[in-house]
Parts: sequence; C-alpha cells; structure tokens
Amino acid sequence: MFCHLSTKFLSTILYLACSLASIFFAYPALANDEAASYDIEKIEVLGRDSTEALTSSGFAVDVLLTEEFKNSNYNLLQILQSSPGINVRQSGGVGSEFNLSLNGLSGNQIRYFFDGIPMEDFGSALTFPANLVEKIEVYKGVVPISLGADALGGAINVITPALDQDLLDISYTYGSFNTHKASVFAQKNFDNDVFVRLSTNLEHSDNDYKMHNVNRTDELGNVIGSMTAKRFHDEYSAGMINVKFGVINKSYADELSIGITGAKNRNNEQHTATSISSVFGKLYSETDTQLISAIYQKHFDALSLSAYVLTGKTEELINDTHNRDYDWLSEYTVKADELQGELGTKSLFTVTDDVFRANISAQYQLSPNSSIQVSHSNNYLKKTGNDSVNLNNTVFSLPNWIRKAITGLAFDTSALQQDLKWNIFAKHYGYQGEINAEQSIDFNLQNVKSEVDLSEVGYGSSISYQVHANWLVKTSYELAYRLPEAEEILGTGKYVRPNPNLKPEKSHNLNLGLLTDFTSQNTTNRFEANLFYRDSSDFIRYVPDRIIYGIYNNLQKVETTGLESSYYLSFYDNYSLQVNATYQDIINKSQVDYEGVTDLNYGKRMPNEPYLFANARFAASFDLANTDRIAIFWTTAFVNKFFLNWEGTGDEEYKLHIPTQITHDLDVEYSFADGSYNLSLSARNIFNAEVFDNFNIEKPGRAFYLKFRYLY
Repeated sequence: MFCHLSTKFLSTILYLACSLASIFFAYPALANDEAASYDIEKIEVLGRDSTEALTSSGFAVDVLLTEEFKNSNYNLLQILQSSPGINVRQSGGVGSEFNLSLNGLSGNQIRYFFDGIPMEDFGSALTFPANLVEKIEVYKGVVPISLGADALGGAINVITPALDQDLLDISYTYGSFNTHKASVFAQKNFDNDVFVRLSTNLEHSDNDYKMHNVNRTDELGNVIGSMTAKRFHDEYSAGMINVKFGVINKSYADELSIGITGAKNRNNEQHTATSISSVFGKLYSETDTQLISAIYQKHFDALSLSAYVLTGKTEELINDTHNRDYDWLSEYTVKADELQGELGTKSLFTVTDDVFRANISAQYQLSPNSSIQVSHSNNYLKKTGNDSVNLNNTVFSLPNWIRKAITGLAFDTSALQQDLKWNIFAKHYGYQGEINAEQSIDFNLQNVKSEVDLSEVGYGSSISYQVHANWLVKTSYELAYRLPEAEEILGTGKYVRPNPNLKPEKSHNLNLGLLTDFTSQNTTNRFEANLFYRDSSDFIRYVPDRIIYGIYNNLQKVETTGLESSYYLSFYDNYSLQVNATYQDIINKSQVDYEGVTDLNYGKRMPNEPYLFANARFAASFDLANTDRIAIFWTTAFVNKFFLNWEGTGDEEYKLHIPTQITHDLDVEYSFADGSYNLSLSARNIFNAEVFDNFNIEKPGRAFYLKFRYLY
C-alpha cells in the first residue's frame, strides 16, 4: 500500500540531509512532555507547562487535549466542536463531506496538519478516533510561519503521542445504522533508541437513517408530494494504516523517521453533496491513497533544525455505469438511452493525484529572549484522468498541475521577564500551474491550455502581555493570502467544474484576545474572549449553479466581524462545566461584480453560513473501589437558524433556511483495572431532533454507540 521512491523524492532527501533546516521548533519540547493524565477539567490548556509557548504567545491559539474523549465515540471533528469559534457541519452520516468554520472562514481557508505535515493527502483524517491523537493545536486567523501554510482563516495541527513511550491502545465501537469502528495504536521503543509505531483505523456504516420530507414521485418521475424514507445507498467503508519507524535521541538527530501510509475507502452516494432531489442507487466512488514521508529534527545549543518530505499518490474511481432513475423508495426505472448513467453519460472515471510536499526551516536563538526563524515549503500536485467507459470524457486526459512555494521569515523576542512577547514575520507566496480544460468559445466547447503564475507577499505580527499572573492580553494581525486548491482551480471531474481564472484570496486578519485563570483550593475558573475581524477580497466560494454541478468563483469583497468567548469551571476535582459561544457577521461588501454589474446582495450576510452558535459540556467523575472510575458527560449544541440562499432575494414567506437546531448528547464511561479496560455508552441527539446541515441536508437522528477500549 505504498509507492516507490521517485528520483525527485531521493534527491530531496539528500537535499534535506545537507541543509540547515528547521520546522516546528517547539515539537522537540512537545515530544518530551509527559503523557497527559486523565483529568476531565483539562480540555483547553492555559497552564505554565510546555504549551505556554503557544497559549501565552500573541497568536490566537487553543490547545485541546484528547484524553477526556478517548473512551467515548468521539472523532477529531467532534472534539474540535468544543473549541470556541469552531462550527463543524456535515452533510450526512459517517463518511459524508464536512465543512469546518473557524472565526467566519471555512473550507480550504483552514489548513490541516498531522504532526506538522499537511493533511490534504490524508483523506478523511479528521474522522479518526481520538485514540490516535494526543492533542490538537487550533490557530485562529494568524498562522505562524513554522507551519508553512497559506491559510487564510487559521490552521489545525493534530499532535500524536511522544515517540519515547511504549503504548498499546485498542478500541472497538458498535452502534446505530450498523456502524462499526476499530482502531489500534501501538508503539515500542528499543534499547538502542529505535522506535516502531503502528496506527490503524477501520470504520463502516450503512448510514440508513430516516429522511423526512423527501420527494414522493410517480412512475414518470413527477413530484406528487413528500414522505419519510430510509436512506438505502449510503454505505461507507474506510481503512487506514500508518507505519512509522526510526531513531530518537541520537547525537545526529532528535528524530529521524520514515512513515508509510495506506488508506482506502468506498462511498456509496445516495445523492449529490448539495441536493437530495436526484436519488442514486448504484453510483459510488472509491479512493486509494499511498504515501511515504520522512522527518528529521535536531535541537542544538542555539540552533533547531527540522524538515519533512512527503510523496505519493491518490486515486479516485467514480463508477456511474447503470442507466437507472431511482426514487426514495429504492425503486427504479431504466432510462431509454443506454448510454446514460445515473449522474450523466455512463462513466468509469479514475482521477490520479501525484503529490510531492517538502518543508525545511531553521530557528536560531540570538539571545535568551530573542530568536530568528526561516522556513520554506514546496507543494506540487499533478492531476490526470482516464475514463475506460466514456471515451469522450477528456477531463484531465492532458495533465493538469499546480505548484505552491511559501517562504517565511520571523523574529521573536520577549521582555519584562518574558511577560511581554512579540513576533513579527513575513511570507512570500509563489504559485504556478497549468490547466487543460474545456471552455466555451463562440458557443463551442474547446480544450484550452491556461498557464497561471502568481506571486504575493504577506506579513504580520503578534503581541502578548501578561498583565497579571491571572490576566493575559494578546493581539495579532496578518496580511494573508490563500492560494487556490486543486479542486477549486482544476475541478474534480465529478461535481466541480474548473475555473482557470480563479484568483488567490487576500485577507487582513485581526484578533484581540483576553484570557483569565483563577484557581482556588477547590475551584478553577477560566475565561477567554476573542474579537476577530477579517477584511477579505477575491473571496473564493462554491456556487452550485447547474443543479448538481458547480464552480468556485471569486467574490470581490467579504467582511467578517465576530466575538467568541468561553468559560470553564471545575470544582472539587469531580465536576466541570465548559460553555462557549460565537457570534459572527459575514457580510458581502461587493458593490459590483467582476463584470461591473451592480451586486444586489451588497450588505447582506453570506448564505449557507451560520452566524450564531454555542456549545456546553458538563462532566462528572467519581472514583470507586479497586481503582474503578465512572464518568458522565452531557453535551448540548446550539445553532441559530440561517438562510440557505441570499437573504435579500425572494419572498420572505418562501425563503429557504436551515432551522434553529439544539442537540443533546450523553456519554457514560466506566473504567476498571486501573484504567486498562474502559467501556462507554454514547447517545447522540438523544431527543431525536431533526437536524440539518450543509445545503439543508438532513443528518442522522437519535443514535447509540457502545465502545470498548483497552489501554496498556
């Protein structure tokens, strides 16, 4: 399940070995942390330990520990939901597409990392169970150069356990809709500082939950009413395995390792991602990912070096070979045209992405209070396609490729006994690409070759000041650019059409935050508030303009203002309460479009984006005899109603909107044998509320899950 080393890969390994490069200079320190103990009160860490370099910096960043969630049926997306300013939306059950919003920006405007390596090639990695993860770093708005990212709205860095531990963590979950999840995390250190790590995850769900108010049709396909029906073609199966091995704590390297990742999934598609009007009964996609990566890290007296390189490929097969029209009762009629499939012309289409990513950087300590850091990342993707059934399908028959290069320089300093911290940085963005796509010229479709060459410079700064032992004030600003992703500019060959004229997004990001922490003998109080402002131009958004097809376009100007806050209370080491809420206004500030036509939606909220949401989580835990332990968690989520389309168009009575939603979850966990064996029962959406998400597509109702976890 992995690819051979290419010439480019080998040459890059040699280059990295000879370079004075460093990235993620805080990671060696993080790797030496002791494993987090089980403590229900520590979800966000604002302490004085090794995470202080993050939480006390001027960057708006949260650190989420996963220990509390490992015994329950939580994945990374659900854990992230507990952080203020984050709203996660999925368009269905297990394996469905998700959209994570962070301080008003979402989708590809947020970048994801796995131990500092970009996660774009890891498939549905954010649906991994919490067992495989130690902590999650959430950067909001301004992102440090160490991540080498062109993030516009923030970044999420998933951190796995330290490499110097011996671990065995096995779990299995069974639940509603015939859902099965299994994971294994095993790590062994040998006397010569050689380590081997194995992590694997398997999951399957039928996703056969009930849908309300779906179309009832007659034998000719005409809509004659609505009804309630079960989903019948939405099964999802996925598997991932990662093997990592190498050495640690050597004179020549703190870490020198190689990782091999293989992943595969099959996704039966009940309907498109934006509409439930077209029903499918045979259409499916399969994705196969093969990656190999290498990491080097070394901390000297004043110099920290680190680098990674990753290469591999991802293949997606789209099977649309049945000429049928289905309805929500799973009945079908055969189409008269034998060449037609369910989605379009019959097709057995394979899209292949060849990827190469590398990052090198270095940090030098100029003095005890000052350091300088430089980083460089290079990301390359080539997309090709082949259709073995529809020979007229020429999408990606000619290679399409994009290359992104990001170089950063930063200076850190502190004063007043490190109570005052200041960071200033600059980034250079380079972007090249070649797009071969069909375009309409004189009302005829012709293949047109477009070349893209862009270059931008951004900069920013962050400041924090420890006003008092319990009061921290921080602010940050960045002129950020976000370069188009492959699916946006090249299309997907499926639902998304290419747009060679797509421009990079640009945004002025500003944060102002306040953190307080008061602890007494039996009580801990923690409060955080963050004001954020985003002045974005050439805003990239997906427009579903052709029923089941769509395209990414630029919107000239979007302004986002908002406030997020969270409060955390724990008392007597047995009880805790965490509440967070976010209000955000995402306003279209484009007075005219790119053709000079007046924009009738000027001053209106962006559609299909929530503007008010909140979460609350109560926890209680009790020690029993023989080191047994029981814990109870109650979680409530609230999302205020918002419009599906532009709020200024159409009659008020008939405007489509996603209704106000309140859901409640209950988790009960029992641990025995000093925490080696753990059993939990989870109830999701316990009151069976009708809940909707992306494009007003209904999500699962009440569901129950039983999980067993063994920890050694």
